[in-house]
Amino acid sequence: MEATNARTFDTAVVGAGLAGLIAANRLADAGRSVVVFDGLGASGGRARTSLLSDHLVNQGPHALYVDGHANRILQRFDIPVEGGEPLTRGTRGLYDDRLHLLPAGPVSLLRTTLLSPVEKLAVGSLLARLPRMDPDPLDEVTLAEWIDSVTRRQAVHDLLAALMRLATYVDCPELLSAGAALRQLSMALTGGVLYLHGGWQVLVDGLTAKAEAAGVVFRFDGSVTGVLGDAPHLTIRTAVEDLSARTAIVAAGSPGTAERLTGVNRLVEAAGPPARAAVLDLALDRPPEHRFVLGIDRPVYFSVHGPPARLAPDGQATASAVRYLHPDTEDASDVSRSVLDDLATTCGVDPESLLAERYLHTMTVAHGLPLAALGGLAGRPGIDAVGRPGVLLAGDWVGPDGLLADAAAASAWAAADALLVS
Repeated sequence: MEATNARTFDTAVVGAGLAGLIAANRLADAGRSVVVFDGLGASGGRARTSLLSDHLVNQGPHALYVDGHANRILQRFDIPVEGGEPLTRGTRGLYDDRLHLLPAGPVSLLRTTLLSPVEKLAVGSLLARLPRMDPDPLDEVTLAEWIDSVTRRQAVHDLLAALMRLATYVDCPELLSAGAALRQLSMALTGGVLYLHGGWQVLVDGLTAKAEAAGVVFRFDGSVTGVLGDAPHLTIRTAVEDLSARTAIVAAGSPGTAERLTGVNRLVEAAGPPARAAVLDLALDRPPEHRFVLGIDRPVYFSVHGPPARLAPDGQATASAVRYLHPDTEDASDVSRSVLDDLATTCGVDPESLLAERYLHTMTVAHGLPLAALGGLAGRPGIDAVGRPGVLLAGDWVGPDGLLADAAAASAWAAADALLVS
């Protein structure tokens, strides 16, 4: 079946999430004609922001790593990035059903009530050294193995695991590459993160507007069902019509989707299992007693994102309670909901302050994990993993650089660059 649209685009980008928008802008800036497809009816993917009462909430708690690939690329595109740092003063660690003071930073950890004096010195020294450590030898070592190698003290072990969960959003230390996790935590400790004013929709809107101004065509009227043929004569089949393109970047979410669209059958296994979380978003008429609580001996986390980000009306608060889900977790919806309700209560959320809530039983945080068994980040599918010239991949499970949004951004930039030099 031949394409029904007479125009042939230089590149078709499948998926209008963060990766697709970055790839489209990179190509358009270089003068290429680009069409972007997304069956969700709008751009943004998991970077969209929605209203909860009159509060702004992301698709789960989002934090932009200041020193990460995504922020660097956004700066190159002149997309404004404004936000506030997490309110970590007075942070508490939830351990053995008690809240313990957990000051931020290696030095201030000496004031925590969680650790013994010897344990404080041990973990403080380790975190201070972390940014100078070479993670490369640990790419094929699991995070669990690395933590076991650096401490035999249970409280230190649990604290390190909790900090790694916080930085990576992953609760799977027996599979996760220690090298990948250490890079992520080191970046968090040195550069920090931002909660964005207006939510991540601000980035989506900025990237979309920039792409449209550069001539990128957006098609939201039908899902792509296949990327067919050989470059430079590709057919992008949708539920509505077929269009022609010389090259394509598939940035449509999961490795399973990429397999279905391209016809390959090895991406899911190579990408590793997805990282998932259960999330309870809360719109509150006043801030809770505790702004930031990290589960130490259980995979949970609570944070008030607005403020510091402008997400809520003055004097009110937008918060998220999260339960990190192991890949093998198959709990019923009410199990995670009960855990998160209890966490909110522990953090001092007054039921009378609740204006609205949204519960996401199973949210995909990242579509694949860098597995130690596959060599960590370097073992993830590359942008050319489809094995078809002119058909490349981008996403948070693609390429050797970064995790989460940083992986999506880095792989999108790399894929676009590869097409520009081909």
